[in-house]
Amino acid sequence: MNTLTRPLFALLAAGMIMLGGCQHTYKTSDLDGTWIGQDETINSRGISLTKKTVVLDVDDKGLIRGTTSWDLVNGAGGDRLETPTNRDSEAVIGVFEPSTGRFYLAEMDEPVFWHGEMLSKNKVRCFLVQTGPKPVVSTVVLERQSD
Repeated sequence: MNTLTRPLFALLAAGMIMLGGCQHTYKTSDLDGTWIGQDETINSRGISLTKKTVVLDVDDKGLIRGTTSWDLVNGAGGDRLETPTNRDSEAVIGVFEPSTGRFYLAEMDEPVFWHGEMLSKNKVRCFLVQTGPKPVVSTVVLERQSD
């Protein structure tokens, strides 16, 4: 290594160490609990703003059981089995990877897939995708609620 590349190499190595230090490792219990936020949704009826509540029970292997629910704040609303509605709830199952903070949920009664990631121990960001004849997509940042 010459004298010009040595400082560059040291700077790159320090940057990699610093970036590695930014990663969080969580425990399965960190995702347990009740999470609330407002989500932006677009579906076959239009655009909506809803209040989303997610209640998760995560076991020590990272397996998840829970419920999700929403109440319309404003906008087009949604459908529940072909019937227009301003609120709904679903049972979910999923899996949590504590080393990355990522989790995945599947709704039990509809073809809905959630991808989530812990931003901190008290905040998560989720994306929801439902395919099929009544597609839905949404994004939400949820905050932990005190029990």
